[in-house]
Amino acid sequence: MKLLYKLPLREASQTDESDTLGSQLAEASVLEGSGVVEQLSSEVPDLQLEGQFQGIPQWQAQLHAEELEELADSSLESLPLFRRNGRYAESAYYEIESATIEPAQGNSRGVYVWSLGLKKKGTRHDFFRALKPSYPPLDLEHEFGNEYGQALMGIPGSARKTQWFDIETGDRDSAEPVETVESEFGEIALFDLEEGADAVDGEDPVLLYDVDYADDAGPYDCKVYDTLGVADKYLENEEGRVRVWESVFATGHDPEGEIVLDNGLIRLRLDEDDGTLEAERWDPDAAAPQPGSGLWGDGLWGDELWGGTQGAWTDVSLSQPGDVDLYDVDVTRIGMVRDEVQLTFDVDGDLFALNAILAAGHDEILFDLPDGQQGPIPEDLEEWLEPIASESVVDAGARKTLVSRNDVQR
Repeated sequence: MKLLYKLPLREASQTDESDTLGSQLAEASVLEGSGVVEQLSSEVPDLQLEGQFQGIPQWQAQLHAEELEELADSSLESLPLFRRNGRYAESAYYEIESATIEPAQGNSRGVYVWSLGLKKKGTRHDFFRALKPSYPPLDLEHEFGNEYGQALMGIPGSARKTQWFDIETGDRDSAEPVETVESEFGEIALFDLEEGADAVDGEDPVLLYDVDYADDAGPYDCKVYDTLGVADKYLENEEGRVRVWESVFATGHDPEGEIVLDNGLIRLRLDEDDGTLEAERWDPDAAAPQPGSGLWGDGLWGDELWGGTQGAWTDVSLSQPGDVDLYDVDVTRIGMVRDEVQLTFDVDGDLFALNAILAAGHDEILFDLPDGQQGPIPEDLEEWLEPIASESVVDAGARKTLVSRNDVQR
Protein backbone atom coordinates (compact mmCIF):
# COMPACT_ATOMS: atom_id res chain seq x y z
CA MET A 1 0.00 0.00 0.00
CA LYS A 2 1.43 3.36 -1.08
CA LEU A 3 0.36 6.52 0.70
CA LEU A 4 0.66 10.19 -0.20
CA TYR A 5 0.77 11.91 3.17
CA LYS A 6 -2.16 10.21 4.94
CA LEU A 7 -4.19 9.18 1.89
CA PRO A 8 -4.07 5.62 0.51
CA LEU A 9 -3.17 4.91 -3.11
CA ARG A 10 -4.22 1.28 -3.20
CA GLU A 11 -1.77 -1.02 -5.01
CA ALA A 12 -4.53 -3.17 -6.46
CA SER A 13 -6.10 -0.16 -8.15
CA GLN A 14 -2.87 1.31 -9.56
CA THR A 15 -3.00 1.53 -13.35
CA ASP A 16 0.15 3.38 -14.34
CA GLU A 17 3.32 4.88 -12.88
CA SER A 18 6.13 6.72 -14.65
CA ASP A 19 9.23 8.54 -13.46
CA THR A 20 10.69 11.42 -15.47
CA LEU A 21 12.67 14.59 -14.84
CA GLY A 22 12.20 18.32 -15.11
CA SER A 23 8.58 19.40 -14.80
CA GLN A 24 7.45 22.93 -15.56
CA LEU A 25 3.86 23.32 -14.51
CA ALA A 26 1.80 26.32 -13.47
CA GLU A 27 -1.45 26.37 -11.60
CA ALA A 28 -4.45 27.39 -13.65
CA SER A 29 -6.55 30.23 -12.25
CA VAL A 30 -9.16 28.00 -10.68
CA LEU A 31 -10.99 28.05 -7.41
CA GLU A 32 -9.91 25.85 -4.50
CA GLY A 33 -11.50 22.46 -4.89
CA SER A 34 -11.18 22.05 -8.66
CA GLY A 35 -8.28 19.62 -8.56
CA VAL A 36 -6.92 20.96 -11.89
CA VAL A 37 -3.45 22.24 -12.76
CA GLU A 38 -2.41 23.44 -16.21
CA GLN A 39 0.77 22.15 -17.85
CA LEU A 40 2.68 24.84 -19.75
CA SER A 41 5.35 22.79 -21.51
CA SER A 42 5.92 19.39 -23.07
CA GLU A 43 7.88 18.30 -20.03
CA VAL A 44 6.10 16.09 -17.53
CA PRO A 45 6.18 15.83 -13.72
CA ASP A 46 8.96 13.98 -11.95
CA LEU A 47 6.53 11.20 -11.06
CA GLN A 48 3.20 10.43 -12.70
CA LEU A 49 0.77 8.18 -10.82
CA GLU A 50 -2.55 6.94 -12.16
CA GLY A 51 -5.08 4.65 -10.59
CA GLN A 52 -8.63 4.03 -9.47
CA PHE A 53 -10.53 3.90 -6.23
CA GLN A 54 -12.45 0.69 -6.77
CA GLY A 55 -13.27 -2.58 -5.05
CA ILE A 56 -14.42 -0.70 -1.96
CA PRO A 57 -17.86 0.57 -0.91
CA GLN A 58 -19.16 3.47 -2.99
CA TRP A 59 -19.20 5.87 -0.04
CA GLN A 60 -15.56 5.09 0.64
CA ALA A 61 -14.48 5.57 -2.97
CA GLN A 62 -16.19 8.96 -2.95
CA LEU A 63 -14.56 9.82 0.40
CA HIS A 64 -11.06 9.06 -0.89
CA ALA A 65 -11.72 10.94 -4.14
CA GLU A 66 -12.89 14.07 -2.33
CA GLU A 67 -9.96 13.93 0.08
CA LEU A 68 -7.41 13.54 -2.71
CA GLU A 69 -8.94 16.43 -4.64
CA GLU A 70 -8.78 18.72 -1.61
CA LEU A 71 -5.23 17.65 -0.81
CA ALA A 72 -4.18 18.47 -4.37
CA ASP A 73 -5.62 21.98 -4.02
CA SER A 74 -4.38 22.61 -0.50
CA SER A 75 -1.45 24.73 0.62
CA LEU A 76 0.27 21.71 2.20
CA GLU A 77 3.77 21.17 0.82
CA SER A 78 6.49 18.53 1.01
CA LEU A 79 4.14 15.56 1.28
CA PRO A 80 5.75 12.19 2.01
CA LEU A 81 5.10 9.43 -0.52
CA PHE A 82 5.98 5.95 0.71
CA ARG A 83 4.92 2.33 0.93
CA ARG A 84 3.50 1.34 4.27
CA ASN A 85 5.04 -2.13 4.33
CA GLY A 86 8.18 -2.62 2.32
CA ARG A 87 10.60 -0.60 0.24
CA TYR A 88 9.51 1.83 -2.47
CA ALA A 89 12.20 3.25 -4.74
CA GLU A 90 10.33 6.54 -5.25
CA SER A 91 9.82 7.27 -1.53
CA ALA A 92 10.50 10.97 -1.02
CA TYR A 93 8.90 14.34 -0.33
CA TYR A 94 6.72 15.63 -3.16
CA GLU A 95 4.43 18.48 -4.11
CA ILE A 96 1.31 17.89 -6.18
CA GLU A 97 1.70 19.76 -9.46
CA SER A 98 -1.34 18.36 -11.28
CA ALA A 99 -4.32 16.27 -10.32
CA THR A 100 -7.43 14.95 -12.01
CA ILE A 101 -10.02 13.01 -10.03
CA GLU A 102 -13.31 12.06 -11.65
CA PRO A 103 -15.90 9.26 -11.71
CA ALA A 104 -15.08 6.43 -14.08
CA GLN A 105 -18.63 6.75 -15.41
CA GLY A 106 -20.61 9.96 -15.34
CA ASN A 107 -23.70 8.50 -13.70
CA SER A 108 -21.87 6.34 -11.17
CA ARG A 109 -19.91 7.26 -8.06
CA GLY A 110 -18.72 3.74 -7.29
CA VAL A 111 -15.34 4.00 -9.07
CA TYR A 112 -13.13 7.08 -9.34
CA VAL A 113 -10.22 7.47 -11.75
CA TRP A 114 -7.34 9.63 -10.56
CA SER A 115 -4.11 10.94 -12.03
CA LEU A 116 -1.37 12.76 -10.11
CA GLY A 117 1.66 14.63 -11.37
CA LEU A 118 4.19 14.98 -8.55
CA LYS A 119 7.18 17.29 -8.29
CA LYS A 120 9.98 15.71 -6.26
CA LYS A 121 11.45 17.87 -3.51
CA GLY A 122 13.96 15.30 -2.28
CA THR A 123 14.46 12.45 0.16
CA ARG A 124 15.30 12.20 3.85
CA HIS A 125 18.93 12.08 2.79
CA ASP A 126 18.53 15.43 1.04
CA PHE A 127 16.54 17.22 3.73
CA PHE A 128 15.87 17.38 7.43
CA ARG A 129 12.29 17.72 8.52
CA ALA A 130 11.92 21.04 10.31
CA LEU A 131 9.54 23.03 12.45
CA LYS A 132 9.94 26.69 11.65
CA PRO A 133 8.34 28.82 14.39
CA SER A 134 7.50 32.47 14.65
CA TYR A 135 10.21 34.12 16.70
CA PRO A 136 9.66 35.82 18.99
CA PRO A 137 6.55 33.74 19.75
CA LEU A 138 3.16 35.14 18.86
CA ASP A 139 1.33 36.95 21.67
CA LEU A 140 -2.15 35.75 22.58
CA GLU A 141 -4.85 37.89 24.16
CA HIS A 142 -7.41 36.20 26.40
CA GLU A 143 -8.57 35.95 30.03
CA PHE A 144 -7.76 32.27 30.64
CA GLY A 145 -4.38 33.00 32.24
CA ASN A 146 -1.14 34.90 31.76
CA GLU A 147 1.47 32.15 31.47
CA TYR A 148 4.49 33.58 29.66
CA GLY A 149 6.39 30.31 29.91
CA GLN A 150 7.30 27.80 27.27
CA ALA A 151 6.22 28.03 23.64
CA LEU A 152 6.11 24.30 22.92
CA MET A 153 6.35 22.47 19.60
CA GLY A 154 5.55 18.77 19.18
CA ILE A 155 7.15 16.17 16.90
CA PRO A 156 6.94 12.35 16.76
CA GLY A 157 8.70 10.69 19.67
CA SER A 158 10.47 8.45 17.15
CA ALA A 159 12.29 11.43 15.60
CA ARG A 160 16.09 11.26 15.55
CA LYS A 161 18.96 13.74 15.18
CA THR A 162 16.95 16.51 16.83
CA GLN A 163 18.88 19.78 16.72
CA TRP A 164 18.39 23.52 16.86
CA PHE A 165 19.58 25.42 13.81
CA ASP A 166 19.76 29.13 13.12
CA ILE A 167 19.08 29.82 9.46
CA GLU A 168 20.84 33.20 9.44
CA THR A 169 24.07 32.26 11.23
CA GLY A 170 24.26 28.54 10.52
CA ASP A 171 24.82 27.80 14.21
CA ARG A 172 23.40 24.54 15.51
CA ASP A 173 23.18 22.56 18.73
CA SER A 174 21.62 19.31 19.86
CA ALA A 175 18.01 19.53 21.04
CA GLU A 176 16.41 17.61 23.88
CA PRO A 177 12.66 17.44 24.57
CA VAL A 178 11.41 19.12 27.72
CA GLU A 179 8.55 16.64 27.95
CA THR A 180 7.00 13.63 26.22
CA VAL A 181 3.27 12.90 26.07
CA GLU A 182 1.31 9.84 24.94
CA SER A 183 -1.16 10.49 22.13
CA GLU A 184 -3.64 8.24 20.35
CA PHE A 185 -0.98 7.12 17.89
CA GLY A 186 2.13 7.13 20.07
CA GLU A 187 4.61 9.31 21.87
CA ILE A 188 5.04 13.00 21.07
CA ALA A 189 8.18 14.89 22.11
CA LEU A 190 7.79 18.55 23.09
CA PHE A 191 10.53 21.14 22.54
CA ASP A 192 10.70 24.65 23.99
CA LEU A 193 11.26 27.43 21.47
CA GLU A 194 13.11 29.66 23.95
CA GLU A 195 15.57 26.86 24.71
CA GLY A 196 16.26 26.67 21.00
CA ALA A 197 16.86 30.39 20.71
CA ASP A 198 19.28 30.24 23.63
CA ALA A 199 21.05 27.17 22.23
CA VAL A 200 21.96 28.82 18.92
CA ASP A 201 22.06 32.36 20.28
CA GLY A 202 20.04 33.53 17.32
CA GLU A 203 16.80 35.11 16.23
CA ASP A 204 15.73 32.52 13.68
CA PRO A 205 15.78 29.14 15.50
CA VAL A 206 14.46 26.10 13.64
CA LEU A 207 13.97 22.61 15.05
CA LEU A 208 15.52 20.00 12.73
CA TYR A 209 14.92 16.26 12.93
CA ASP A 210 14.93 13.05 10.92
CA VAL A 211 11.86 10.83 10.96
CA ASP A 212 10.53 7.87 9.00
CA TYR A 213 8.09 8.79 6.24
CA ALA A 214 5.34 6.77 7.91
CA ASP A 215 5.69 8.63 11.22
CA ASP A 216 5.83 11.92 9.30
CA ALA A 217 2.71 11.13 7.31
CA GLY A 218 -0.07 12.26 9.57
CA PRO A 219 -0.58 10.25 12.74
CA TYR A 220 1.02 12.89 14.96
CA ASP A 221 -0.16 15.92 13.00
CA CYS A 222 -3.11 18.21 13.62
CA LYS A 223 -6.17 17.18 11.64
CA VAL A 224 -9.48 18.67 10.59
CA TYR A 225 -12.41 16.35 9.95
CA ASP A 226 -15.94 16.63 8.61
CA THR A 227 -17.99 14.02 10.47
CA LEU A 228 -20.48 13.83 7.56
CA GLY A 229 -23.16 13.51 10.22
CA VAL A 230 -21.65 10.32 11.67
CA ALA A 231 -21.06 10.31 15.42
CA ASP A 232 -18.05 7.98 15.53
CA LYS A 233 -14.83 8.37 13.57
CA TYR A 234 -14.56 4.67 12.75
CA LEU A 235 -16.87 2.00 11.41
CA GLU A 236 -15.94 -1.27 13.10
CA ASN A 237 -16.52 -4.95 12.32
CA GLU A 238 -14.79 -8.25 13.02
CA GLU A 239 -12.03 -7.45 10.49
CA GLY A 240 -11.05 -4.16 12.06
CA ARG A 241 -12.21 -0.64 11.44
CA VAL A 242 -12.29 2.03 8.78
CA ARG A 243 -12.37 5.79 9.13
CA VAL A 244 -15.66 7.31 8.01
CA TRP A 245 -14.99 10.95 8.88
CA GLU A 246 -13.66 12.94 5.93
CA SER A 247 -10.23 14.52 6.22
CA VAL A 248 -10.44 18.23 5.39
CA PHE A 249 -7.52 19.94 3.64
CA ALA A 250 -9.21 23.06 2.22
CA THR A 251 -10.32 26.00 4.36
CA GLY A 252 -13.26 26.49 2.00
CA HIS A 253 -14.59 22.98 2.63
CA ASP A 254 -18.40 22.95 2.88
CA PRO A 255 -19.11 20.64 5.84
CA GLU A 256 -21.96 18.16 5.92
CA GLY A 257 -21.58 17.48 9.65
CA GLU A 258 -19.61 18.67 12.63
CA ILE A 259 -16.13 20.09 12.13
CA VAL A 260 -13.63 18.30 14.38
CA LEU A 261 -10.12 19.48 15.28
CA ASP A 262 -7.98 16.56 16.44
CA ASN A 263 -4.27 16.20 17.30
CA GLY A 264 -4.41 12.83 19.04
CA LEU A 265 -4.49 14.49 22.47
CA ILE A 266 -7.59 16.66 22.35
CA ARG A 267 -10.61 16.85 20.06
CA LEU A 268 -12.80 19.88 19.57
CA ARG A 269 -16.20 19.06 18.07
CA LEU A 270 -17.92 22.09 16.54
CA ASP A 271 -21.57 21.89 15.52
CA GLU A 272 -22.98 25.05 13.94
CA ASP A 273 -26.42 23.53 13.37
CA ASP A 274 -26.94 22.68 17.04
CA GLY A 275 -24.91 25.63 18.31
CA THR A 276 -22.74 23.36 20.43
CA LEU A 277 -19.06 22.91 21.22
CA GLU A 278 -17.87 19.66 22.79
CA ALA A 279 -14.43 18.28 23.59
CA GLU A 280 -12.70 14.98 24.27
CA ARG A 281 -9.25 14.13 25.60
CA TRP A 282 -7.17 11.06 24.91
CA ASP A 283 -6.64 8.89 27.99
CA PRO A 284 -3.66 6.55 27.38
CA ASP A 285 -4.39 4.65 30.60
CA ALA A 286 -7.87 3.55 29.60
CA ALA A 287 -8.14 -0.24 29.51
CA ALA A 288 -9.88 -0.62 26.16
CA PRO A 289 -7.42 -1.67 23.40
CA GLN A 290 -7.83 -0.34 19.88
CA PRO A 291 -9.63 -2.88 17.67
CA GLY A 292 -8.46 -4.08 14.28
CA SER A 293 -5.09 -4.92 12.82
CA GLY A 294 -3.12 -2.21 14.58
CA LEU A 295 -2.02 -0.79 11.23
CA TRP A 296 -3.03 2.53 9.75
CA GLY A 297 -3.54 3.94 6.28
CA ASP A 298 -5.10 0.87 4.65
CA GLY A 299 -8.01 2.80 3.21
CA LEU A 300 -10.35 -0.13 3.91
CA TRP A 301 -9.75 -1.65 7.33
CA GLY A 302 -7.36 -0.06 9.76
CA ASP A 303 -7.20 3.43 8.26
CA GLU A 304 -5.14 5.69 10.52
CA LEU A 305 -4.49 3.06 13.16
CA TRP A 306 -1.12 2.89 14.81
CA GLY A 307 0.65 -0.14 16.25
CA GLY A 308 -1.35 -1.59 19.08
CA THR A 309 -1.98 1.51 21.16
CA GLN A 310 -4.34 1.32 24.09
CA GLY A 311 -6.48 4.05 25.48
CA ALA A 312 -9.74 5.82 24.78
CA TRP A 313 -11.26 9.21 24.14
CA THR A 314 -13.05 10.60 27.19
CA ASP A 315 -15.52 13.46 27.31
CA VAL A 316 -14.45 16.76 28.81
CA SER A 317 -17.11 18.23 31.07
CA LEU A 318 -18.18 21.51 29.47
CA SER A 319 -21.23 23.31 30.83
CA GLN A 320 -22.79 25.31 28.02
CA PRO A 321 -24.61 28.39 29.36
CA GLY A 322 -28.22 28.75 28.39
CA ASP A 323 -27.63 32.14 26.77
CA VAL A 324 -24.52 31.19 24.71
CA ASP A 325 -24.53 29.29 21.40
CA LEU A 326 -21.87 28.52 18.81
CA TYR A 327 -22.98 30.73 15.92
CA ASP A 328 -20.36 30.25 13.19
CA VAL A 329 -17.24 28.16 12.48
CA ASP A 330 -14.70 29.55 10.02
CA VAL A 331 -11.65 27.37 9.36
CA THR A 332 -8.86 29.85 8.63
CA ARG A 333 -5.73 27.70 8.58
CA ILE A 334 -5.02 24.02 8.01
CA GLY A 335 -1.39 23.15 8.60
CA MET A 336 0.36 19.94 9.47
CA VAL A 337 1.25 21.04 12.99
CA ARG A 338 -1.12 23.96 13.59
CA ASP A 339 -4.79 24.46 12.72
CA GLU A 340 -6.80 27.59 13.40
CA VAL A 341 -10.51 28.37 13.34
CA GLN A 342 -12.43 31.53 14.14
CA LEU A 343 -15.43 30.78 16.32
CA THR A 344 -18.30 33.23 16.58
CA PHE A 345 -20.62 32.87 19.55
CA ASP A 346 -24.09 34.27 20.15
CA VAL A 347 -23.90 35.59 23.71
CA ASP A 348 -27.38 36.64 24.75
CA GLY A 349 -28.01 38.19 21.33
CA ASP A 350 -24.56 39.73 20.84
CA LEU A 351 -21.94 38.17 18.55
CA PHE A 352 -18.45 37.57 19.94
CA ALA A 353 -15.47 36.06 18.06
CA LEU A 354 -12.52 34.02 19.32
CA ASN A 355 -9.69 32.37 17.42
CA ALA A 356 -9.08 28.77 18.49
CA ILE A 357 -5.65 27.26 17.75
CA LEU A 358 -4.82 23.56 17.84
CA ALA A 359 -1.07 22.85 17.96
CA ALA A 360 0.71 19.51 17.71
CA GLY A 361 1.55 18.05 21.12
CA HIS A 362 -0.82 20.32 23.06
CA ASP A 363 -3.68 18.91 25.12
CA GLU A 364 -5.35 22.31 25.47
CA ILE A 365 -6.67 24.86 22.99
CA LEU A 366 -4.90 28.18 22.53
CA PHE A 367 -7.47 30.98 22.37
CA ASP A 368 -6.85 34.48 21.06
CA LEU A 369 -8.98 37.57 20.55
CA PRO A 370 -9.07 38.52 16.84
CA ASP A 371 -7.69 41.94 15.97
CA GLY A 372 -11.15 43.31 15.31
CA GLN A 373 -12.79 41.93 18.44
CA GLN A 374 -13.09 44.10 21.53
CA GLY A 375 -12.53 42.23 24.81
CA PRO A 376 -12.95 41.08 27.45
CA ILE A 377 -14.38 37.61 26.85
CA PRO A 378 -17.93 37.44 28.25
CA GLU A 379 -17.93 35.71 31.62
CA ASP A 380 -20.37 32.94 30.65
CA LEU A 381 -18.35 32.12 27.52
CA GLU A 382 -15.11 32.14 29.48
CA GLU A 383 -16.51 29.69 32.03
CA TRP A 384 -17.76 27.41 29.24
CA LEU A 385 -14.36 27.17 27.54
CA GLU A 386 -12.12 27.25 30.62
CA PRO A 387 -11.74 23.42 31.00
CA ILE A 388 -10.09 23.16 27.56
CA ALA A 389 -8.35 26.56 27.39
CA SER A 390 -4.60 26.95 27.74
CA GLU A 391 -3.35 29.56 30.18
CA SER A 392 -0.44 30.33 27.85
CA VAL A 393 -0.27 33.75 26.24
CA VAL A 394 2.40 32.71 23.73
CA ASP A 395 2.11 30.60 20.59
CA ALA A 396 5.11 29.13 18.77
CA GLY A 397 3.23 29.56 15.48
CA ALA A 398 5.14 26.62 14.00
CA ARG A 399 4.86 25.26 10.48
CA LYS A 400 6.33 22.05 9.13
CA THR A 401 8.83 22.42 6.32
CA LEU A 402 12.15 21.05 5.00
CA VAL A 403 15.71 22.30 5.43
CA SER A 404 18.40 21.14 3.02
CA ARG A 405 21.20 19.14 4.57
CA ASN A 406 23.58 21.17 2.41
CA ASP A 407 22.58 24.26 4.39
CA VAL A 408 23.34 22.50 7.66
CA GLN A 409 26.65 20.95 6.63
CA ARG A 410 29.87 22.59 7.75
